[in-house]
Amino acid sequence: MKRFAFLLLLPSLCGCYLLTQARGQIGILLNSRNIDTVLADPSVPAETKVKLRLVRDIKAFGESELGLTPSSNYESFYDTQGQPITYIVSACPKDRFQPYLWWFPIVGKVPYKGFFAKEDAQEEASALKEEGYDVALGTAAAYSTLGYFSDPVLSTMLDYPEEELVVLILHELTHGTIYVPGSTDFNEGLASFVGWKGALKFACSRHGIASEEYDRTARAFAEEKQLDAEAQELFTKLDDLYKSHLSLDHVLSSRERIAGAEVNNAKILMERRYGRYDRFQERFEKAGEDWRRFFESVRKENLNLKEPF
Repeated sequence: MKRFAFLLLLPSLCGCYLLTQARGQIGILLNSRNIDTVLADPSVPAETKVKLRLVRDIKAFGESELGLTPSSNYESFYDTQGQPITYIVSACPKDRFQPYLWWFPIVGKVPYKGFFAKEDAQEEASALKEEGYDVALGTAAAYSTLGYFSDPVLSTMLDYPEEELVVLILHELTHGTIYVPGSTDFNEGLASFVGWKGALKFACSRHGIASEEYDRTARAFAEEKQLDAEAQELFTKLDDLYKSHLSLDHVLSSRERIAGAEVNNAKILMERRYGRYDRFQERFEKAGEDWRRFFESVRKENLNLKEPF
């Protein structure tokens, strides 16, 4: 199953990057249409309207059943014309798991940088490669502005099957509920857990536990957990190698034997960032599997995180 890439992107940055991102964000805001208007438009395909109504149901479910913070997100629609909404770049040294960090106001240090223009992302990626970093360049299914703007439903979101769309919407709404500046791994891990566990609850509530929809969601989540376990195992093996104090040449040759010629620390960290479901499952069970108690405990324990999660 295709894994999601989720991006947190704010336009309140600095310099040329500010101008470029602000222009892209303004374009999205100006060209978004209210969902009621879209639903009333006879030229809009019926399948699009079905998915938009589904998004509304997912959002309402997340707010009422999971206790996610109500917002004005996903009340409008933006047509991306089939193109990714944004591109993300991340980087990491080849001999250690120490992500390259960018600092932005409000969100603090983050291990990735988002671009609306593919060319800008490619330029950033090329510069980092020239500096000797492992670099990952990909696209994001969605991004959150943490309530600074009303995030629209993107046309590309509607291409996802129901279970993946549920995960995506709940994931992004979680960012608007709890966000710890400078703690990206915690933020993304939490949102991923809420997305998948919430999707199971949504499928059960909407279709029943014996339904095909619930079965698809459960199988997709099982695949995600397997991918997560594999990512954790690979991370551990390579981390042990990187901490062995061996020569750089030995480390670089050994990491290829462990992970293959295409080994890329930036990609490994990205995979790891959106998982570790077992750690949140333990907290969820400790809260009696009550969502509001879970979020309350997470807020109390993690709003002042000092160490990487």
